[in-house]
Amino acid sequence: MRRPLRLLLLLVLCALLGALPQRASAQTCTASASALSFGNISPIALSAVSATGTATISCTWPVITLTPSVQVCLNQGGATPRYLGSGSNQLLYGLYQDAAHSIPWGSIALGTTPISVILNKPLVGNTATASVNFYGQVTANQATVPTAGNASTVYSQTLSQTSLTYGFFLLVSPGCAALTTSAGSFGFTANATVVNDCLISATNVAFTASGVLSSALNAKGSITARCTNGDAYRIALNGGSSGNVAARQMQRSGGGGTVNYQLYTDAGHASVWGDGTAGTTMPTGTGTGNAVSITVYGVVPSQTTPTPGNYSDAITATISF
Repeated sequence: MRRPLRLLLLLVLCALLGALPQRASAQTCTASASALSFGNISPIALSAVSATGTATISCTWPVITLTPSVQVCLNQGGATPRYLGSGSNQLLYGLYQDAAHSIPWGSIALGTTPISVILNKPLVGNTATASVNFYGQVTANQATVPTAGNASTVYSQTLSQTSLTYGFFLLVSPGCAALTTSAGSFGFTANATVVNDCLISATNVAFTASGVLSSALNAKGSITARCTNGDAYRIALNGGSSGNVAARQMQRSGGGGTVNYQLYTDAGHASVWGDGTAGTTMPTGTGTGNAVSITVYGVVPSQTTPTPGNYSDAITATISF
């Protein structure tokens, strides 16, 4: 009577084995990242510029699993500090885990902190996907970063040493330092476009008070220009109230008189500073990223003294680049 029982048990066991999946899928994770684009950057603005990228993580479980959660860590390798490059020129920036740029994106291998994410097996399906932001910031006060060929210039870096490690678990996360399973590396690029830009400011040309205009009066002012390193520029002065760069005039406050005067690019008063018309000239230069002060030389020639009063003119300086 025992033999039929053994046979029955064997048949039941075979039936149960046949009901199990014939082949279980492996537990795996993959990741990819978007490009990190800082857009247009004017170095002479001296301000930090921020950008946000996104890493996408996907993990797959078998149909039946005893480890429904997974610890995923994104390790950012490579040398620091980091630079975007254009030829031999560099633009300093950093990669961070938070929008406040207080936690650098690091790597266990370098003794720094990677990005850490936990995913859980979904109730329906075998795959869970998560997106996590990472943050970049171009460092402030890099005034001398140049453009090339007097044109907007792309700076970039390919980050190919971003590695993915993961570990599936039941209750307690193993933490990034304990992970031994690697899905290899994935890459993305960081880029910025350095643009030509100029900033301009001026101080007044103030002539001393005079009772009569029997001799010439001289005065100086200045125009300060700061242009992107490598950016060619020129500065024009308009004709003021007279509308004539070759024959400027100051007007009496309240009306009733004018004083002739002129502005020059040189101390010898040989070149009238104008807009290039009527024989006038415009100072030109190439930016270095640093502020440059250009002297404006003013002259009130001897002339018939008009009605006493305060005389002035408003000149517009325009920088072209």
